[in-house]
Amino acid sequence: MKRLTVALLAALDATLAVAIGIGVALVPLLALWALYFQLEVDPAALWRGAVDIWTLGNGSSMRITLDTELVTQLGLPLGMEPFLVSLAPLAFTIGTVLFGVRTGTRAARSTWWQGAVVVSVLVFAVLAFLVTLTALHPAVRPSIVQGTLAPTARFALGVVVAALWVRFREQDAADPILDGLRATRDRLPDGAWPMIVTSLRGGALAATGLLAVAAVLTAVLIAAGYGAIISLHESAQYGVLGGAIVTGAELLYLPNLVVWAMSWITGGGFAIGSGTAVSPIGTLVGSMPAVPVLGAIPTGESPFGFAVLVVPVIIGFAAAVVLRRRLLVDLDGRDGLARLAVVGLGLGVTAGVVVGVLAAISAGAAGPGRLVEVGPNGWATGLWTTLTVGIAAVIGMAAGPTHLAEEDRLPELQVRPSVRNARDR
Repeated sequence: MKRLTVALLAALDATLAVAIGIGVALVPLLALWALYFQLEVDPAALWRGAVDIWTLGNGSSMRITLDTELVTQLGLPLGMEPFLVSLAPLAFTIGTVLFGVRTGTRAARSTWWQGAVVVSVLVFAVLAFLVTLTALHPAVRPSIVQGTLAPTARFALGVVVAALWVRFREQDAADPILDGLRATRDRLPDGAWPMIVTSLRGGALAATGLLAVAAVLTAVLIAAGYGAIISLHESAQYGVLGGAIVTGAELLYLPNLVVWAMSWITGGGFAIGSGTAVSPIGTLVGSMPAVPVLGAIPTGESPFGFAVLVVPVIIGFAAAVVLRRRLLVDLDGRDGLARLAVVGLGLGVTAGVVVGVLAAISAGAAGPGRLVEVGPNGWATGLWTTLTVGIAAVIGMAAGPTHLAEEDRLPELQVRPSVRNARDR
């Protein structure tokens, strides 16, 4: 395939990623425009709204300036200063990263994969910049820098990681970049590479396990608090249209709720406004925003609050036990409790970084006043995860013999000759 064709296909992938992302926000706005406003609203306002939602969902903040009439209608204090909104609905972030993974995977299988990666990211950045410019308005103004860089960073993450992963897995792929990475791997001290890979794999496994438990917990809490959620919907008197809009927004923020539940499981907790705290120890929130799904949050102190902290401990221990034997095989059965302990610590640090980053991007400002602080603290969540998962992983790595007998490891080496072949190269 010619380079021009590869570049055009990469540019098309990037264009589709931007267009579909904005389209997801634009379609319901168009339905609202046709069914409720009877086509009387300026169509440009719909476009700006869709771009605002897309950029917000990909990490850009919005500067909101309310006019006096709207402030009076909402019952807010007169003379209110402009405020920022940065609480991103992670559904859009997930979509952008997945589009990046798709683009990176396709690029890796092309004859000019480096150029495809660069072209796709550059086209995405240019389009993000242009659409952000079209959304500028005195009332709602997205940050031009964040509106360009934040979505691009999420897309580039998916593209680069997917492309390198696919190419690096193909041992026969000859490429200057890949050859440099393999040369760096080969220069590492003996046994360092399998230790690094196991730490990263184990950390990702532990973080995935925490997310899975958090998703189940979120579903259980929503089911258990269904009555309170419905009561809040009815008391707010949104109407059919307003109720549909609120429900749609809650679905877009559902990934945020899962991440908040994960932060709660690890002990970091989260906030629903300044001076509030929702943690395993107890809940102190005061007056809550009129968001029905928040009715699922348990209130008061729970005598079993600390018991939930055993979840990351179990997950960290299990991840270490699952990967321990494979690590010993990759190390050729070399004895060394210190190696296992270092991998356990690396597993905990990796899980802490992943969970901490997810917690950080799931939080932000949701409005003026107390709502400037909503969601978990990324540093606290990451630290708690590192401690609980890391200590448990070290114990899991140390649970059992620190080397494999010759008769135990030879069958493994025969089943997986690619490990030794890759190491010999």
